Amino acid sequence: MFVRVQSASFFTTRAIFASIAVVLTLSKLPIVDVRADGPADNIPTQVRPVPPPGIELPESVKTELLAKVKAVREALDKLDLNTNSRSQIEVIPRAVELAVEQGMFYTDKEFGFASELLELAQQRVRSAAEGKRDAELLELTIAKRANAKRTGETPDGPRLHAGGFRSQIDGSIQPYGIVLPSGWMADPSKPLRLDVWLHGRGEKVSEVAFLHQRMLQVGEFTPPNTLVLHPYGRYCNAFKFAGEMDVLEAIEHVKQLYPIDDARIVIRGFSMGGAGCWQMAVHYPQLWAAANPGAGFSETTEFLRIFQKEQFKPTDYQRQLLHWYDCPDWTNNLRNVPTVAYSGEVDNQKQAADVMEAAFKVRGMKLPHIIGAQTAHKILAESKPLIQEQLDAALDAGRKTIPKAIELTTYMLRYHQLAWLSVEGLEKHWQEAVVHAELGDRRVLIQSKNVSRIKLQFSNAEFPFAADRAINLKVDAQRLSATFNDADNQKTLWLVKDSRGLWQTSSDASIPSGTLVKQPGLTGPIDDAFMEPFIWVPPTETNTLDWIDAEYKHATMEWRRHFRGDIVAKSELTDEDIANNNLVLFGTPSNNPWIAKIVSSLPIEWNEKQLKVNGKEYDATKFVPLLIYPNPLNPKRYVVINSGFTFREYAYLNNARQIPMLPDWAVIDATTETNAVTPGTVVDAGFFDESWRF
Repeated sequence: MFVRVQSASFFTTRAIFASIAVVLTLSKLPIVDVRADGPADNIPTQVRPVPPPGIELPESVKTELLAKVKAVREALDKLDLNTNSRSQIEVIPRAVELAVEQGMFYTDKEFGFASELLELAQQRVRSAAEGKRDAELLELTIAKRANAKRTGETPDGPRLHAGGFRSQIDGSIQPYGIVLPSGWMADPSKPLRLDVWLHGRGEKVSEVAFLHQRMLQVGEFTPPNTLVLHPYGRYCNAFKFAGEMDVLEAIEHVKQLYPIDDARIVIRGFSMGGAGCWQMAVHYPQLWAAANPGAGFSETTEFLRIFQKEQFKPTDYQRQLLHWYDCPDWTNNLRNVPTVAYSGEVDNQKQAADVMEAAFKVRGMKLPHIIGAQTAHKILAESKPLIQEQLDAALDAGRKTIPKAIELTTYMLRYHQLAWLSVEGLEKHWQEAVVHAELGDRRVLIQSKNVSRIKLQFSNAEFPFAADRAINLKVDAQRLSATFNDADNQKTLWLVKDSRGLWQTSSDASIPSGTLVKQPGLTGPIDDAFMEPFIWVPPTETNTLDWIDAEYKHATMEWRRHFRGDIVAKSELTDEDIANNNLVLFGTPSNNPWIAKIVSSLPIEWNEKQLKVNGKEYDATKFVPLLIYPNPLNPKRYVVINSGFTFREYAYLNNARQIPMLPDWAVIDATTETNAVTPGTVVDAGFFDESWRF
């Protein structure tokens, strides 16, 4: 069944939710509460632990597993391996170590899974010592022909592999699975289509369980001549934040191992993975030849109301921050990404595609929506050929690297590019910014809203104009003429809006040295710092405020527990550390020398007795600042003061709650109790402007 929506006009959230309300009112279908914990998970003072506690690990088993972990690492350290090869081995002992550390064994069988994986790691070590590298090590797997009947794998069927890559964010080894097509042999002249499949929520799916599954379970789809990549995505975060970056890194990692067709990469997923698919599709339209989300959620407020029976009441700044992961706001970006949605007819999570259908409709777009008749939370077998047919039609042409027309929407400069156009500056973050651009014969037409800097960029090989001639531009009714700058095999042209609101052409960004502006990589809010390499810097002395020590412990522990990361913490920083990392500083100017070093360059005043933020004065013995800001020691990177990622344990219970809970800065009353929602009473909070000022 296909549901197609078409209309015209400009997107508004109110119009979309009104459309959804009509759909739900007219529908006679029952609302099926699938995989929801319901109102019991709506009580912030009664938050169950996620991950849930596992069964007791016998001491003898623990000793045996950790001894094997140690043996693998010792053997691995004797080998001279590149990062990719080492990661294919190291992912296993790290997975077992995390499962032991965090009690993530839920059945006796999983003890055996861990032991079996460690034996595989030892086998990979031996093969590496014999000279095997990279993808050759992935060929060593626990999958056996005896499992063929149960898993669907046959001797001549798809080949199942599992490995890992080293995250650029924190150096941790993150797992992934790969399904290679039947009979495939590496041939660089015949690159493979790549389908990225995002998994559903599984609170008991540790790294051990995931690796084991990926070597034994084929998955929902195995299209011919296609490599299917299954990122772990750092557990249960709906592929947001660090999970989002892991998807991108896993793709780049796989490209180093196998010949991949860049023009035929598809983003797909179901349930939590469907939610991840929506946000990856709208945020990175330049990557995908097609998208195929199933179930899940596509925004926060309405999903929580319908699925979780929760009335989410955001603060003013949280309402703005909802734009980050509320996918209807970014629907415009899917004009260049053929998208096929799937829902079960009686699945409560059909709401996600209903929301997006309404968003498509008010923008004059169509969303093919395949609906499994009388189906709850699963992909109906009869629907799979229809999904494949739609995707294959889109993939016949492949993704265009130089589309003639571009429609790009953004609310923050983390997501700022599509093909040959990049938005490099906004007039105001968290308000809709739109650029429509068209290539013509020796001309470029651009219409923009809420944009202050634009970069046009082509490779020399794909430059659509005569290299030695000026081109004509029409930018917001303003006529200009310019030639592209030629450097590093790229042709670039900048468009910069001046203080009068007029566009000027430039060979660079035209940002004066020493001037702070929000730009890609430096936008805030606080959570943005944890999507790039960062280092924790603890206080060097005991704090007069117990809150600081407790929050540092909480922030690092939750990074390990929720985002499955490694803790890179240093008190002494090198020039290289400062050059390559965001710095997350906990403490005060009196007990963290790095805060003392930069405090005079921050937009606050802070000493042992007094704190002044945004023109308001506070008692520094009771109140603490939290903020993100360009690092005065290296303005190309962030410094974060007294904060980890800003959602807390209550948000773990439902992925739609996992949104930024604090903006660029906040002041916390450190004498109040922290809880599962906030780090204490927030007495003031807000955003910096586009020049990083209050």
